[in-house]
Amino acid sequence: MSEVGAEQQGQNQVREDLAANFMAGRHAALNAYLVQHGARLAALHWQPEPAQIPDTPLRFLLQYWQSLKPADGIPPASAISPLEMRPALGYILLIDVLEQGWDGRFRLYGTKVAEMYGCDMTGRLLSEIDNGNYISLFFRALYRAAWLSRRPVYSHHEPPLRVSVRDWRRLVLPLGNAEGEVCRFLVGNVPGAWRPPASNPQG
Repeated sequence: MSEVGAEQQGQNQVREDLAANFMAGRHAALNAYLVQHGARLAALHWQPEPAQIPDTPLRFLLQYWQSLKPADGIPPASAISPLEMRPALGYILLIDVLEQGWDGRFRLYGTKVAEMYGCDMTGRLLSEIDNGNYISLFFRALYRAAWLSRRPVYSHHEPPLRVSVRDWRRLVLPLGNAEGEVCRFLVGNVPGAWRPPASNPQG
């Protein structure tokens, strides 16, 4: 096997292990993965209650998604309206599902998220986040788990000190196609306060 092939196989195994840990809600194992890279998982909640979400835009999105949800499924992607989501505009991502949840393409990338991240990812792939590094694998595994479970999930993580934002709070809400399959994610992503990045990556 070539070196590139071996590296790809290793990344695939990492993301599969992460997805299994997300599905099982293994907070400690997921946090251990982030700690290796100088980050930390502060919270993970499947089917969160509004009281578990500190940010008003994310609580709004959860309640909006719940208002559209049929008793026996997930809201259709066609049901959401940008006008109805105005309280969360700027923090909203819309992601079209690719590869059975292992990847996705940003249909919409909120302006406030882009401003803090430093890049507008509209039209680009999940796998392109930070050039496919550890956090890209982490969130691709999260979306894969959300695709499989068809449930909303809230995460809160703190990136390494070299990153110029204190934390990110993210709410992932699955949306369905005409057949009821998860085809898109409605995501709220709220950044924490800006901070000067540490000059020493080990911080």
